[in-house]
Amino acid sequence: MDAGASKCSVFAKFDVKSSSLYLHLCLQGAAALTLVWAVGTSVVVVTVEGRGNPPPPPAPVCPPHADQTQRPRPCVWASTQGNRDRFLNWLIEGCTAEPQGCGSRANGEHRHVEYEGYDGFYNNFARPSQGAVDTPLLRLLPPAYSDGVYLPANRTANPLTVSDQLMRGANGQVSRVGRTAFQVFFGQQVVEEILDAQGPGCPPEYFNIPVPEGHEYRTTHPGLSVLPLLRTRHDMTTGFSPNNPRQQLNEITPYFDGGLVYGTAKGWADVLRTRHDGTLAPNGQLAGHHQLGDGFPAQNTQRLPMANPPPPTNHSQFVDRGYTAIVDRFFKLGNPRGNENPFLLTFGIVWYRWHNEIAKKLYQRHRDWNSERIFNEARKWVIATYQALVMYDWLPKYLLEELPPYTGYKRTTDPQVSQIFQSAAMRFGHTLVTSGVHLRDRSTNGCNAVPYVLVPGQQHSGGVRTCNSFWRSPELFTNDPQNFERFLMGLSSQSTEREDNIIVDDLRGRVFGPLEFSRRDLMAVNIQRARDHGLPDYNTARRLFGLAPLDNLTPAEIRSKTNTMVPDEVLSRLGQVYSSPDEVDIWAGGLLETTNRPGQLFSSVIKNQFERARDGDRFWFENTLNDLFTDEERRRIRQIKIIDVLLTITDLLPGVDIQEDPFTAVRDGNDVSQECNDQLTRHTDCTPPMTSSPTRCRYLPQVSDGNTESCTPPETYDYFTGSRASYILTFFFVLAACVAILIGVLLKTRLMVRTETKKKFISMKAQSNVHKAKEKVSFRESRYVMIVLDATAQRIQVHDLHNHLLRSLDLRNVSELSVRHLRDYAQLVISIPNHYDLFLIFEDGFHGEKLYEDLQKMTGDLNLVFNPKLETLSSIRRGIITVYQREKQLAEFSRTVLQNAFGSRERAKATSNRLHVGMNVFLSMEITQTELASQLGMLPDSIFVQQLFRLMDVDGSGFITIKEFWDVMVVFAQGKPEEKARLIFNIYDLSHKGYISSQDLMSIVRSTLGAEGKNQDLNKVVNTMLASVGLSEGQTIDFEQFNRIFDLQGDIFKNINIDMNKEAVNRKSSRFSLYGAIPQGGFQGKAAEAARKEYEEAKQEVEEAADQKGKESDHMMSSLVEYYYVLVNKIRANIQYVFWGMLYTFVMLLIFVERAYYYSVEREHGGLRKIAGYGVTVTRGAASAMMFTYSTLLVTMCRNLFSVLRSTSLHRLFPFDYMIDLHRYIGFWALIWTLVHIIGHAINFYHISTQTPSDLTCLFRDFYRSTDVLPKFHYWCWETITGFTGVALTIHTALIYVFAYYGRRHLFQLFWLTHNTYPIFYGLMILHGSGRLVQPPFFHFFFLGPCVLFALDKLVSVSRNSIKIDVISAKQLPSNVTRLEIRRPPNFSFQSGQWVKIASTGIGEQEYHPFTLSSAPHEENLTLHIRAVGPWTNKLAEIYTDQPQGHKYPPIYMDGPFGEGHQTWWDYEVVVLVAGGIGVTPFSSILKDIAEKIRNSKTLLRTKKVLFLWTTRSQKQYEWLTDILREVEAMDKNNIIRTHIFITQFKSKYDLRTIMLYMAERHFQKVSGTSLFTGLRAITHFSRPSFTSIFQSIKNKYSSTSIIGVFTCGSPALSHSVELGCQEMNKSDGPVFRHYYENF
Repeated sequence: MDAGASKCSVFAKFDVKSSSLYLHLCLQGAAALTLVWAVGTSVVVVTVEGRGNPPPPPAPVCPPHADQTQRPRPCVWASTQGNRDRFLNWLIEGCTAEPQGCGSRANGEHRHVEYEGYDGFYNNFARPSQGAVDTPLLRLLPPAYSDGVYLPANRTANPLTVSDQLMRGANGQVSRVGRTAFQVFFGQQVVEEILDAQGPGCPPEYFNIPVPEGHEYRTTHPGLSVLPLLRTRHDMTTGFSPNNPRQQLNEITPYFDGGLVYGTAKGWADVLRTRHDGTLAPNGQLAGHHQLGDGFPAQNTQRLPMANPPPPTNHSQFVDRGYTAIVDRFFKLGNPRGNENPFLLTFGIVWYRWHNEIAKKLYQRHRDWNSERIFNEARKWVIATYQALVMYDWLPKYLLEELPPYTGYKRTTDPQVSQIFQSAAMRFGHTLVTSGVHLRDRSTNGCNAVPYVLVPGQQHSGGVRTCNSFWRSPELFTNDPQNFERFLMGLSSQSTEREDNIIVDDLRGRVFGPLEFSRRDLMAVNIQRARDHGLPDYNTARRLFGLAPLDNLTPAEIRSKTNTMVPDEVLSRLGQVYSSPDEVDIWAGGLLETTNRPGQLFSSVIKNQFERARDGDRFWFENTLNDLFTDEERRRIRQIKIIDVLLTITDLLPGVDIQEDPFTAVRDGNDVSQECNDQLTRHTDCTPPMTSSPTRCRYLPQVSDGNTESCTPPETYDYFTGSRASYILTFFFVLAACVAILIGVLLKTRLMVRTETKKKFISMKAQSNVHKAKEKVSFRESRYVMIVLDATAQRIQVHDLHNHLLRSLDLRNVSELSVRHLRDYAQLVISIPNHYDLFLIFEDGFHGEKLYEDLQKMTGDLNLVFNPKLETLSSIRRGIITVYQREKQLAEFSRTVLQNAFGSRERAKATSNRLHVGMNVFLSMEITQTELASQLGMLPDSIFVQQLFRLMDVDGSGFITIKEFWDVMVVFAQGKPEEKARLIFNIYDLSHKGYISSQDLMSIVRSTLGAEGKNQDLNKVVNTMLASVGLSEGQTIDFEQFNRIFDLQGDIFKNINIDMNKEAVNRKSSRFSLYGAIPQGGFQGKAAEAARKEYEEAKQEVEEAADQKGKESDHMMSSLVEYYYVLVNKIRANIQYVFWGMLYTFVMLLIFVERAYYYSVEREHGGLRKIAGYGVTVTRGAASAMMFTYSTLLVTMCRNLFSVLRSTSLHRLFPFDYMIDLHRYIGFWALIWTLVHIIGHAINFYHISTQTPSDLTCLFRDFYRSTDVLPKFHYWCWETITGFTGVALTIHTALIYVFAYYGRRHLFQLFWLTHNTYPIFYGLMILHGSGRLVQPPFFHFFFLGPCVLFALDKLVSVSRNSIKIDVISAKQLPSNVTRLEIRRPPNFSFQSGQWVKIASTGIGEQEYHPFTLSSAPHEENLTLHIRAVGPWTNKLAEIYTDQPQGHKYPPIYMDGPFGEGHQTWWDYEVVVLVAGGIGVTPFSSILKDIAEKIRNSKTLLRTKKVLFLWTTRSQKQYEWLTDILREVEAMDKNNIIRTHIFITQFKSKYDLRTIMLYMAERHFQKVSGTSLFTGLRAITHFSRPSFTSIFQSIKNKYSSTSIIGVFTCGSPALSHSVELGCQEMNKSDGPVFRHYYENF
């Protein structure tokens, strides 16, 4: 009681049951009798008036706190601004709230208890996950998904239209039941204590709201056609069938367990206790702010992942600077969304302070407790008091009814928040939310509403506008800490909006949104969210909650069923928006039920939710079974009011600064000071909650559009803004880098070529009248030539470096010569009619000008017209006909003639007729003698060519027309044998006298042999030929005798023809018998006897089938059919490689398809597919194909492994000999996939750069960044490991491939160096995938196996090539071959036919090149025969020249040996070695090895016979092998090795050119016993071998052998021919032909 009570006459106290009754009788004169009594905490004053004037009202009465079981009145312990912990003395210790408090009372017994967890697990022992974080919301209603599974409910009404029609209205209305803004915003934090189901799903699924025509979102700001909305998170194990529909998740617990204060994880709570310096707040307290002090939570410097949408009022600032507000600015709270608005944040600060006050009190009373126990005990009390306040102080006033009494914990009750509560019912509070809240000052300051500052220097008045304060809450407290108490007073002094259907614009149209749609309509979102969650219609909800459904949508029907207080005008619009009650959304229908409280449906749902949350919580404070509190403590907690919390944590005075019930309006009995009442100018009749008596409620003026600032308009944002420059520059940089590498290589190559050209010109030795130049023979290829101007012969001759004539330009039959030249004469083009152009490049302009002057002088001397023309560098190349182009024309020329000449007689006749009338495309074309010689494969000056040209050139013009060419060819094709014989005789009749002299015969033979014959005495050959027809030396041969010489060799003239080119005639070539008939007269001498023996044995071993001349078909194959057969034959020739190549390609494409399918179908809803479209499917497929190809590239380089496997039978299954080709093939595919991947990501990253940060955070969860960052393209490309390594990989790939394709020939060292950067490349690939941008890295699945194999293989090589090896001698051999003799390393073991890689220290220690060992295993040293064909081999030839014995050559490094299929020759009794061209190299080692084994190991050697078949265009190309063969022949005393040489430049026996060759060779063999061409006992043939016939002869002779080994080294075509022969032999019984081959 106050001091005024002492003036009264009577004061008495009575105890009534458990309550104290104070009775105060006061007689005040004769005017009145005043009765004052107090029951518990209630004070009742009754005045009985008497006669006279009424006295002034009595002073307030505040009874003392004598009963410790009852809650003390605030006036007892909070009447001053001093110590406010007396209420906690009562609450926690049960002491009196009087100043003496607990005194020296001893501490009670405090036992350890089970504290409630953070995440909700094991709250229910029977169902441990019930109510845990991230568990599905509860469905009280059946789902209404459109597909019954997961697709949103389908309703026709547009949510924005519903919002506009049903929820629009003027703001500024006040509550009819005395609610305050304090109550509604307290309700917001209550909901956020048990519910958080608004997080977007991941991957993102958009359920956008179309913006209707005419809506402000379309017509003004932001000018968009859709309002973006993401579907909420759901349980990923749901949504697969109607029995398992999609279930959305509650990200927090549905229990009142302090998650709002402490978070839902122990780690979060620990951060709340951590101060800015990293230390833990003492004594169990939550950390305070380092600037504002302990009255405010700490700043979020540790960056807790709190919600951080962009404040819409700062939109333009964010757009300009490219990032939003940082999350550090927030206060650390348990609620991630606690900083959303300043009113919600106010309550966050309330509970922060409440915890710390309790912790301080516990620390004072229990000094022996550690900080952790104090924190947990304080948390226990905070949770319990919060439960009591929500359930028994706030909820009854919100619902205007109380829940049923608590009857105990019900373990079968599910406390989870229901879908209808989340999506509709709990949103009833939206109609109560105000447009703003005043900041009211204390009573001592006049209770005025004070202005505030959000932006320094800018004051705002009229209340804090809700829409303009979203996510800017901390600024209001950091700018002025006193705003905390001002908000409490303002919230309690201001009414909510009226309980009706109207929603303030701050929520309906101006609530915060993402940066691309900064303000949204929350009411439309409510409706769309319910559809997203599959909520049924309004009528279904009413029916299932036991309420009468609506029969129609008339206002009368709605009002009769719901008792709503919403005006009929609004109710009538419901029927305009929806077609039937069964289409109405729950939120819209439930809102229109509103009376003074939530309507029937929403009230039922809310009561149901809170009752389940209370009864299903094992840690509820009233549960006597959890031992958290004693009975006395539970009774005290049950009595707590929100004012007790506020007064404990502030200095506010009850009844002065704030009313005792802030949830309800200021009124009589819930008053404030007179100064504050004077400011509460908005008075209204009301019936406060839980009362039935109307009264007068007093408020501050309502914040509305008319008295405060307007909401900022909605804006939009293009997320690609800020990426354009980086996007363009990045790809320009990458492309420029790749192009720069290419240009650099090309320029370096050109520089190298120029340097080599200069060196070559210097090294070219030429006389003064000879001009050195480089002739362009095609667009890319050139050759060094020497130009000789022969005025006497009237020719311009072109010679190669060996002075061999390449071409001759005949000036005798021309009248003019044209010269096109550059201004500096560095390039000249000489053009003469009927000749292809001579395009010359000179060392410098001086040499070009000299030739120009000499040409000018020569033409003057020959009386020719000289036509010079000045050209530019680009124009001089136009219209040039080079060597290759002319060869194509000549090939077509020959093909046209021969196809018709050798066709049917009707075709030949028709062609003759056309030529005579001049109807042919080649009629104007003329060819020279040189070109004719080229087509015949002979020298232009040979007698045969001269004679043939003379016969064809009928008019003596010096050129052959197509008609002249035709007339001769048709004789060979269609003429009789006598006509052909006469034509041949005329060609060989050099003197044109009708006979051939012996001297002519000698000239013909020598001319025909050309450079192929050995320096033998050809007189004996000629004399033998003359003797065969009964003539002696010096006699002449007439036509009859000439015919007899050839008749000895068979019917030559029946089959005679002339081959021009391999594509000239599509017919079966005729061949001669290898051994034919033995010349008449027999063999003479020992040499002849040896020859006889050789011939007889060879005839049994290798005998070709009889000549066949296929019947010529009148039908020539079309080009398509010809292409088909070429393709089929090419496939057959490479069948093993093709099979494995196709298998590899199939697997590779399968890997691509699998990933593409996965991201197109299985990850259709994966989010990234939705953003990037099918681009992501292509790039992921290409990425997997890249992993496969780049990994398997390593396998193709495991040479040591293949050397071992090649010795096994696996050689017949796997293409070990094709590994280099396979390496190139895989590399080609790897490049293709790389380009696809790069181009795809160029598109994908554009799409990614246009997406919202939240979506990108979801899609790329491993790429963490601050929530204020707006990731641009340069972030993804340059600030992520994936992007940066991707750029590096692109440039590195370009570096490797450019040098591989363009720099290998001239820049081999750089090619080798770049190729050996593969460890960096694979390291970057590993890093590239480790970023986990799209998927977890799995490159290792492809890479580990090949990497281990390659590493082991490399270790073997490294162990060998670390020792320098001496070069003993070097010798330059013919055909540009260098023979190196190398000291054999210790323990170096190899098999014949194997190869090694060498690196010369004189060139580059890391530049290795492969070469076959030409030495045999038994030889002391190793030998290599290396032909100079490229820069490195040319350099090698320059360094290792012929030097005196003892000269010190640069040593070499050697890696190997590496195996080939040839190394298994010793496993067969009969061996056939087939070499083509340069493929003879491995066989030189094998042949020597065989000869050595024969000589020294006769009984141990399994091989009994070796046949060596060497096919070469000209044996002169490999003269060094001839010496080796001669050595082998000398060692082979038992004739085990048989050699046959096939010279293929001579087409066939019945070719005009080879007639004399056969005659000369056979007669020379008769005389000397050796070949006229090679000087060997080896048989020389002048055609391509028929392997089927040869193998048949071998099979017949060696029928007792089980397996015959066939080993081929040469071109793919040769291997294919051999393989076909082997397959043919294997079709029948007898020896099996097993084929091994290597192609080059």
